[in-house]
Amino acid sequence: MKSTEGSPKVARMVEVKKRALVTGGAGQDGWYLIELLLARGYDVFAQSRSPIDPRIHDGRVSWHTGDLTSELFLGELLATSAADEIYNLASVSRPAQSWDIPIETARLNGLVPHRICEYIRRERPKCRLFQASSSEIFGDTVSQFQTESTPINPKSPYGVAKAYAHQIIGAYREQFGLHLSCAILFNHESPRRHLGFVSQKIAHAAAAASIGLTETRELDERGRPILFDGKLHLGDINVRRDFGFAGDFVEVMQLIVQNDIPADYVVGTGLAHSIAEFCEAAFNVGGLDWKQYVVVDESLVRKVDSHFTRADSSKLRSQLGWRPKVDFPALVTMMVEERIRLLKLSQSRQPAGK
Repeated sequence: MKSTEGSPKVARMVEVKKRALVTGGAGQDGWYLIELLLARGYDVFAQSRSPIDPRIHDGRVSWHTGDLTSELFLGELLATSAADEIYNLASVSRPAQSWDIPIETARLNGLVPHRICEYIRRERPKCRLFQASSSEIFGDTVSQFQTESTPINPKSPYGVAKAYAHQIIGAYREQFGLHLSCAILFNHESPRRHLGFVSQKIAHAAAAASIGLTETRELDERGRPILFDGKLHLGDINVRRDFGFAGDFVEVMQLIVQNDIPADYVVGTGLAHSIAEFCEAAFNVGGLDWKQYVVVDESLVRKVDSHFTRADSSKLRSQLGWRPKVDFPALVTMMVEERIRLLKLSQSRQPAGK
């Protein structure tokens, strides 16, 4: 009988992939976050309200189509994904839009995060949650900078619902010791921004003007026409925002979830630029004078708005070491150049004579 004493033992290590669920996966942030998670070896589940081409992200994502405000759909989604990490990015996405659909905003932006907290508490207490909070929870603050301790004083259904989610998540974290975190995200843009956002409207108009188009007709994410007739109509161009790059911001999301200690963080560049400065930078890509194209339309001025946002991300930078990589001029340039590419592509596909 042959002895096996002293023979080497081979231990088989079975690598278990982490499972991540991304709600609102079809949006700007969802796209960048999913790309990041896939690159880091996750099994990714994603939710979208509308059907998604399964070939997106090379077919590596398990997509689930449905309304998160449906308790049945949300419950099935959470159970099916059985995620180790949940990134809740789904929301009614603009403060102005929230005045048109305030009840839907309250349910999606406020109650859905609460229900996710309850699911984690009852079913998967080891699951980690990232909640996309917003600088809109601060309202029209007069502070030079906004920090984690800036008073919450929202001025729109969007801001109120986001504030509810932000605070209920903090309450669950303290009460039950769960790994639940929020990032108070300041404005973050990218070439993947929907046309309904002012940043992309500016980029689109600058792109059209730079290639000599005097008229374009595009649709926003809700199927409404966005027109450019040689002039760009805007509201208050003196509003100042802390504009960052969405690709930089999703890296923060991962850092926060991977950190051993759950917490809330302000996320922004620390620099503020006016809408007028955004216009100047955008039209400058094509060597154009923005003042020849931009028209201030008083009917577009919001009665209630946050006139100045500027993030103090000292906590994030000191604790997690994050720094933004893309600065304001580079961000605006990449947005305009992508719109130029898309407009030229659209023109090339039009039948001759059109």
